[in-house]
Amino acid sequence: MSTVSYKHQPAIDKTKGAIPLAGNAYLYTVTKVLWPKEVEKFLSTQLLPPTLHICCGKSKLGDVRLDLYEKDVDIVGSMNRLPFADKSFKTILSDAPYNSKFQLNHDLLSEMSRVSNYRIIHQNWFLPANKFGEYKKDWSFLLTGIYIWQPRTYFGRVNVISVFDKVKYND
Repeated sequence: MSTVSYKHQPAIDKTKGAIPLAGNAYLYTVTKVLWPKEVEKFLSTQLLPPTLHICCGKSKLGDVRLDLYEKDVDIVGSMNRLPFADKSFKTILSDAPYNSKFQLNHDLLSEMSRVSNYRIIHQNWFLPANKFGEYKKDWSFLLTGIYIWQPRTYFGRVNVISVFDKVKYND
């Protein structure tokens, strides 16, 4: 009998914790906002309009909210093929699925730097920066803040919120 519970982590529950490093193909729908109200309040202080929230799920943050599986959003669309012109938003916020295939993460990081003209806020289990704090897909964005919050999980997993700003910005 297992004593492990993966409540609110449907992909991990479905695979019984055997998530490979490359992710898995189990798709799921999150039925509530998973970050605490304090995290959402903090994130709202980091948004400079106009903002795009990618993979927004149930969160109401952002001027434009995009999600592939959620119906109550501004745009139903894919995180790795954003339907916006280059530099359309001052801030991009992303809370992408943690079990995505690596290629989807690479595509998302590229798309975020393509449509942002100033700030990228990325929440996930990894930091998309090189050792100099440069954004992996566009070195004109530098790491200006890193924040960690811990959900109520058994093993003390953490979520990383990284904030990148353009080195040179012309309004």
